[in-house]
Amino acid sequence: MHRTPLTLGAFGLGCVGQGFLQLLDARGGTAAHVKHVCVKDRQRERHTFQANLTYHALDILTDDEVQAIVELTNDPALALDVICHALRSGRNAITASKQVVASHLAELIALQRSTGRALLYEASCAASIPVLHTLETHFSGERILAVEGILNGTTNYILTQLEKGLSPAAALQKAQELGFAERDPASDLRGDDARYKLTILLAHAFGTVVKPHAIFRHGIEGLSELDLAFGRERGWVLRSVATAHVAENGISAFVLPRFVPLDDPFAGVRDEYNAVRIQGAYSGTHFLQGKGAGSLPTGLAVLGDVQRLVQGGGYGYAKVNDESPRLAVDPAPIGIYARIPLTHQHELARFSSIRSVDRTGGDLQVVGSIALRTLHEMLGEGREGFQVIGLPHLRTTNDNGGA
Repeated sequence: MHRTPLTLGAFGLGCVGQGFLQLLDARGGTAAHVKHVCVKDRQRERHTFQANLTYHALDILTDDEVQAIVELTNDPALALDVICHALRSGRNAITASKQVVASHLAELIALQRSTGRALLYEASCAASIPVLHTLETHFSGERILAVEGILNGTTNYILTQLEKGLSPAAALQKAQELGFAERDPASDLRGDDARYKLTILLAHAFGTVVKPHAIFRHGIEGLSELDLAFGRERGWVLRSVATAHVAENGISAFVLPRFVPLDDPFAGVRDEYNAVRIQGAYSGTHFLQGKGAGSLPTGLAVLGDVQRLVQGGGYGYAKVNDESPRLAVDPAPIGIYARIPLTHQHELARFSSIRSVDRTGGDLQVVGSIALRTLHEMLGEGREGFQVIGLPHLRTTNDNGGA
């Protein structure tokens, strides 16, 4: 059946915006075309393909021919305003902003339900992997037991470079030179970026809607050669893994570096690639992998959302209701390796159990189990000199991979 191409207005023409327009142009604009592109910087030269370039948001927001908004800026406040204006004015919207979606998810779901409009954001979570679409369709009737993911291409690139012998500083510099890391990589290294994405996954996998700060996260900015050697000696590689699983009293969710055995599929996820592992009660374990960064991979996810709008699709949020599980108040302890400054050895009292303690210079290397809430209390949003890494089978406190 012939359809009139969807008329779009786009905000932002950076890395993702360029990739999206390039891919849309390659398809000949048969499904959709961009009428206007709005940008802030008047000095940069830009290739807008067939779209009109504007510096005024109202040129898009007041154009009655524009049926949907594509928001691809790096300005969270502007992004939220544009998205809300689109939905309230009867338009659908697409965004790549994981920070905006994760931080305002409850309000955005409510706005979609009240207006009957759709907000799609596949590009906000794992870039080229269609994990949100998969959760909303194939797994809509499945009881999901766990979702785990390597969700940040920057940290994954850095960690795989460390396996080749680069120092953390050299690996970060190389990632920045290749465009996989921002000039200020703090959000990636601390685990904030992965936490935003895990927040989004929680809603689509379990129906659990929370603010990002409710999820514990610990990053890789404090990694040392001591930590890397601990895993290397045991035949493990290091990955930053976002984890959510069904616990006794809700959903346990956290972002933590984890030592991974070589026979774990996550060990083969290298460089800028992302991966998501979904465990279903009825369908078993599924593993999705693809590029998690880059202009074209992320632009492809935006294009996929455009195609879903053309076909009349939006998210159903079937699992988001009054009976949706909440975050677990006190989930079971997890198995960890921790490097703790000798001056803070009193923190050992926080562990549920300790299997070994070794002293190297001014640090203690501890293997044991600790409650997630206690771990959060010990580390807060970041504590200098401490590095914590999850152990293989971290949910089985009696079996930490033979450490």
